[in-house]
Amino acid sequence: MPLPMNTTNITNQAAPTGARLSSKAVISTLNISAWRVTKLNTDETKAVNAKHGVKNKAKVSVNICDHPALVEIYRLHTEARTEHYRLTLPVGDKGMRLLPVARQMEHARIMGDFQSRLDALLREFAAAYPAERAAAPARLNGLYVEAQWPATVDEVLAKFAFTIRTLPVPDAGQWGEWMAEAAEAAQEDLTERLRDAVLHVAERLAKPDAIFRDSLTSNLAELLALVPDLNLRDDPKIAAIADKAKDLLAHDAETLRDDPIARADVAATAAEISSMFNLTS
Repeated sequence: MPLPMNTTNITNQAAPTGARLSSKAVISTLNISAWRVTKLNTDETKAVNAKHGVKNKAKVSVNICDHPALVEIYRLHTEARTEHYRLTLPVGDKGMRLLPVARQMEHARIMGDFQSRLDALLREFAAAYPAERAAAPARLNGLYVEAQWPATVDEVLAKFAFTIRTLPVPDAGQWGEWMAEAAEAAQEDLTERLRDAVLHVAERLAKPDAIFRDSLTSNLAELLALVPDLNLRDDPKIAAIADKAKDLLAHDAETLRDDPIARADVAATAAEISSMFNLTS
């Protein structure tokens, strides 16, 4: 049984390095959908409102299915969207994001892995769905609503999608204005990501007793590795800040927790870097 999950690459050719946005990035969209199992029970909602003598104040929602494969599908959808956003930058139109050419292969590998895992989970859920639907009346008792359950496996599968589409960035004619807006949106997003990461380090390390995880430095390291590719406008200010921010990785998280001098030094450097963001406005 084919599953409604696919990847569409309109272009997979790496563009040469150049000043144009079209040579440094492609447009990437990720469409995710699923059968949602939290449903409004209208009869119970009316009953609760009537019981308390109110109108449209309460709503009774029911989780009609909690199959483990479905729960894991939802979790992977969230994780996949997070990874997609990590490797891309926003543009003016909703849903479209700029994927650096240099990160296309990584993006394809990560999304392909998500697709394979989701495919297996969806097959598992599809096999279990008839039994889940048949058992629902007894399991949900008075909360069961037949219309909330798709009648066939094909109908419930049609509600799931995991589609990636990649398009070349247009750079001719009337697309010039759109490209300028896209580049500006991408620049602002990258600046905010970098600012948030540095400020987080500065704020946590400024408090001698603050507890922090290893991700304090690992997340920053991951972002700094991406900056050269995400800096699509080759902004020298962003590049300079990112280069300076590497000083925050002079010590690992364990050292920063155990060595107050190292912690104070990195905190002071983070505060200094934080002030540099005024230069990007």
